[in-house]
Amino acid sequence: MGQSLSSDDKSVEFRTSMPSMSGHLQTFDTDSVEIVQRSGKFGKLMIVEREKSSVVIASMRSNQSYRSKSSSVADGFDKDNVAPPQHATWPNISAIMISEVVGAGVLTLSAKYAQLGWILPTIFIVLIFFLVVYTSRMMVEVKKVFGGIISLSDAGLYTYGRAVEIITELFCLTYLIFTLGDYLLLVGKSMGSTFYDVRICQPYWLLIGSAILVPITQLRTLNATTLLCALNMASIIIAVALVIAGLVIKGRESDVETYAIAQDLDFMTFMQALSNIFFTFGGQFMFYELMAEMKDFTEFPKTFYIAGPFQVPIYLIVGCVGYYFKGKEASGYFLDNLGFGWMYRLASALLCFHMLVAFLILANILSRIMHIKISPYHVNDLTLRGKAEWFGITTAVIVTSFIISNAIPFFEELTGLIGGLLVPSLNVIFPISFYIKMKFMIGEKVDWWEWVIYIPIIAAGVLITVVSTVQNMSDIILNWGNEGAPFSCHCQDVWNTCACSEIRMEFTGLNCTT
Repeated sequence: MGQSLSSDDKSVEFRTSMPSMSGHLQTFDTDSVEIVQRSGKFGKLMIVEREKSSVVIASMRSNQSYRSKSSSVADGFDKDNVAPPQHATWPNISAIMISEVVGAGVLTLSAKYAQLGWILPTIFIVLIFFLVVYTSRMMVEVKKVFGGIISLSDAGLYTYGRAVEIITELFCLTYLIFTLGDYLLLVGKSMGSTFYDVRICQPYWLLIGSAILVPITQLRTLNATTLLCALNMASIIIAVALVIAGLVIKGRESDVETYAIAQDLDFMTFMQALSNIFFTFGGQFMFYELMAEMKDFTEFPKTFYIAGPFQVPIYLIVGCVGYYFKGKEASGYFLDNLGFGWMYRLASALLCFHMLVAFLILANILSRIMHIKISPYHVNDLTLRGKAEWFGITTAVIVTSFIISNAIPFFEELTGLIGGLLVPSLNVIFPISFYIKMKFMIGEKVDWWEWVIYIPIIAAGVLITVVSTVQNMSDIILNWGNEGAPFSCHCQDVWNTCACSEIRMEFTGLNCTT
């Protein structure tokens, strides 16, 4: 049964349905228009008015013209807690993208150079960046036709229908959940590394990190976005700079070897390394949400004018510097290239801060999506009930992240699993598939040369997804046997003891063989 409301002097009916990735659950139906709720980038609730997908498709078939739009705040909602739609400029969005994307993934890149050599990872970092730029332009073109798109799953709904919408949003939600587990794993690891002389096992550091996050995630809106992005970005840059400085001070050992293309490189290792590189470019699943907050979404590709010159050089510097100084021994966790000491302690503390902020932002998005689904009328309720619901949802998100981070307590492998299993679909397969279907729907031909580009890219995405996932899962199972099962102590490279961190102890100048 629906509850009648009034919006712009129209009689509308309330109904509930499964939310999309953007978190829309609450829908107000007229004959052709629906008003949906979505989770804004920094915790604000956004109300968007648009034509229904079924009406848009029907109008295309009859050669009529419809254009969806963002609306003013609908009646019956708390206007003080709703994000103003279409207010951001492309430089604002660039800052958000840099803050969100440059983070955990960059820490694995020196190990990818060790696995592949100089040439291949350099090519793929540049190539995947331009592929992301290209598919983002495709996403803009799809939104030009279907203006009501506010999430990647919406694009699936408008082009292929409800089934593809559900599949797409499951991919997006799974990405969010597992990435939060990866972030919490880094929170615990970096916290333990900051206090490396305190003998506390990793699951307890993860528990401490979770306890810290519970009160932090009660912030339901993150208003100081510019300051937050700046602090978050500065922390990871300084942490990386400290590691590079430490490597330069220590110098390059005479027996370090590097190769243009790694010796004994096999197909499975190649695919696994690609999965980690793909993870560094995760975040494309949020591009439509970002477009929905822009004054002119057609300017979205301009964001890469700022993001690209910042993102790609950092990736190349981290990968190349780590490989040059450490060679085949370059670590899959960049901070492991430092010995114990004040630089390692400070870099770990800065990384811990960065990951706490990154977790807060991503958890806020996921929690808002879940809140809209579970209790849409109390999304912005600041009474005891609303606060209790938000506490329960954010705590559930943290508990789930705690379980994932303990179940797969290996940072490089968990990052690779996410990058291989989910990111190729979110970054490549879905955007290209939606673009192709849109072209057919508006009666435009896909040229033969486009098929020559699209088919190999989609095939490569599927191949990376399957092969890298198999390899990453195989490595995770192997590590469970070699380094400890889920919820084991996992003191490796955290405690300053020879039993747990022999290589780092020797790198620090201590001899563990005597």
